[in-house]
Amino acid sequence: MRLTQRAIRSLAGVLAVIAVVTVWHAGRAESQAADPVTLGRQALDANRVEQAIAILEKAVAADPKNPAALAWLGSAQVRMARTVSFFNAPGWVKKGFNTLDQAVDRFPDVFIVYMVRGITATNVPDLFRKAEVALKDLSTVITMRERSPDTVPDSVMPSVYLNLGRAYKKNGQPAEARATWEKGKTLYPAAPEAQAIDKELRSL
Repeated sequence: MRLTQRAIRSLAGVLAVIAVVTVWHAGRAESQAADPVTLGRQALDANRVEQAIAILEKAVAADPKNPAALAWLGSAQVRMARTVSFFNAPGWVKKGFNTLDQAVDRFPDVFIVYMVRGITATNVPDLFRKAEVALKDLSTVITMRERSPDTVPDSVMPSVYLNLGRAYKKNGQPAEARATWEKGKTLYPAAPEAQAIDKELRSL
């Protein structure tokens, strides 16, 4: 992908905001410590992105029917953009979203693929124009939760509301962002994400 000088400057200023895509805290994870997806996420949390990709690639190869492994691999590939040159960064973002799209296509009834793609889409710079993807995916998770609460863990919902509000804000919809954050705060007042939601509300 060939970049203009303006795009390069934009990437220089915003690639740093591609942060760890934290969906729920490590203490809430239900998997065993030896689970490769958990290990991959832990590597991401520690900013060991290459190690995370290697772990998750092995997890996908060992169990192609594991939606979480494929989704987190895509997220890790997007995160790789932070560690490479500005010229190579867009290629990693594209590769990561191709993997995330594959996860959604292969596992359309599993919440984790929408959640990971949605939160990843929220956190990439506006240059990549992923706000609409984030809105669609995170709204899908909420709909799945409302239709069948057993299919979506309660523990992940505060992050869904936090990031959905951010996606609305990035998409130029402050009223929808406020409504989303207020709903999330009302439903999960004691969640760790409540503080971040308060900060976002003040920013409006």
